[in-house]
Amino acid sequence: MNFFIPKACFFTGHRAIKEAEAEKIKVHLNEEIEKKIQDGVLEFIAGGATGFDMMAEQAVLDMRAKYPDIKLRLYLPCINQAEEWNEHDRRRYFDYLVRADEVYYVSREKYTDGCMKKRNQAMVNASVCGIAYMVSDRSGTSQTIRMAEEKGIDVVKISV
Repeated sequence: MNFFIPKACFFTGHRAIKEAEAEKIKVHLNEEIEKKIQDGVLEFIAGGATGFDMMAEQAVLDMRAKYPDIKLRLYLPCINQAEEWNEHDRRRYFDYLVRADEVYYVSREKYTDGCMKKRNQAMVNASVCGIAYMVSDRSGTSQTIRMAEEKGIDVVKISV
């Protein structure tokens, strides 16, 4: 018996995005998502963090109008990820949780050292490709890209 497993693409990127660069990043992000869809990617995996993750989650949700078959999967590092965030970001976070097709918690515990790395590894393990926004090579984003590259997974890096 053969099961069809859709291709998945993960997102990884920095939390802090300069306001002056945000619109350019969005344009490139939408272009890359569209290319992935044309290549047969139907599932997109994001980590639920502020910044690039939320930008990517919104982009996938917006693209559903044109591509109703695409799915958004959230891979979250812990049950209290948004606990310390400001009200605006918390509202967005919980909105995306409701609108996602699947929410997977890497840990059902509260935040612990290493839970972000485990989340990133889980996203890589579930994907055939990635889209990243990285300006610093000393970050969780760069670590996630290295994880993917070690597995032979291509990661498109958005730059502005």
